[in-house]
Amino acid sequence: MIQLVQVSLENEMDLTMAYKRSIKAAELLGLSLSTQTSFATAVSEVCREVIDKTHEGTASIEVHIEGERYSLAAVITYREVTGMESLQGGIQYAKKLIPLFNYIVTDGVGTIELKLGIPRSAMVNRLKVITVKDYFGQAEPNTPYEEVRQRNLQLFLINEESEIALQQEKYLNEQKNEFLSVAGHELKTPLTILRAYTQMALRSDCSDITLAHLKKIDTQAQKLQTMIMQLLDISKIEKGNADYNLEKTDLNSYLTDMSDLIRQLVPSHELIIEMHQEAVELNIDRLRMEQVIMNIVGNAAKYSPAGKQIKLSTKITGNDELQISVEDQGIGMSDEELLKVFAKFYRVSDVTRLYSGLGMGLYICSKIIKDHGGRIWVESIHGKSSTFHFTIPVALI
Repeated sequence: MIQLVQVSLENEMDLTMAYKRSIKAAELLGLSLSTQTSFATAVSEVCREVIDKTHEGTASIEVHIEGERYSLAAVITYREVTGMESLQGGIQYAKKLIPLFNYIVTDGVGTIELKLGIPRSAMVNRLKVITVKDYFGQAEPNTPYEEVRQRNLQLFLINEESEIALQQEKYLNEQKNEFLSVAGHELKTPLTILRAYTQMALRSDCSDITLAHLKKIDTQAQKLQTMIMQLLDISKIEKGNADYNLEKTDLNSYLTDMSDLIRQLVPSHELIIEMHQEAVELNIDRLRMEQVIMNIVGNAAKYSPAGKQIKLSTKITGNDELQISVEDQGIGMSDEELLKVFAKFYRVSDVTRLYSGLGMGLYICSKIIKDHGGRIWVESIHGKSSTFHFTIPVALI
């Protein structure tokens, strides 16, 4: 079977279209004028009954191939309306015009097939049928109504393709998150054991060369452990399973307690911390917020030369939010890079070869800040500096 053209049956304009498509198909296949008229009339009579008495009708004009025999067929399908009377008038008339007629109803869906054999004198072959099919595929609309229907069909197909693409993307994303979760957990245990034995070896009596090697092993294992934790974080956050232990926290005391830890993270840079003078309380997960601050400050150190200044400051905004900013004196970012910097797995192209990482840290930070009800963004001067800002709502008294 080769479908030449299909028409949706909704109103009288569709009835006219079905008639014109039917008679044109018969003409292009080389049938006689009388046969063309009989076929198109039978199709239109059945289509009229379907439009008047049913829902969701379609008419498909087809060529059926059985061995060396070719037949022109119209297959009309529809959904029955509850309590409707069976189709009669148009069907009875169509039966008189077409030699082969089938009519069945299965599970509330009716199918009417009209078929007539194509004489050998028409010299129809598969190539000719494909040519006729191509004609309908390339034919321009003849009326404004046909143009509207064609555009609607195109929009429907585009929307359908988009929906399929979204479903596929969602499925692949779910599979990827599942893989990250399983892989992260499987890697976590042996790596923890590896680090434990490395730490034990570092405390034992060994040569300076062995000690240097062990320190390198421990450093690289720590990097790998950080990457694994990021993989697990992404899996939890995207599944909505991230656990937050929110507690009311005085920000200045929190940052004061963290200051030594932050300085240890960036020992080769000059760290300046400027806190808002008034006491401010936030509802935060202390460990998750530490993860955000350490990640942003760590990035500032990674992408700026040793000895340069990194400034962490806080202030209250007019929206009852506490804003934390981290400013560096590093390489900065272009406008294009600013748009993508919080995307998952994104890394600035200029630094990919120079600095290790998976491009997940800022993505995770953005999710944590969003889950705290805040915002995160970055301002940058390419080649000079970057300043990351994020806000957290002030806790109500």
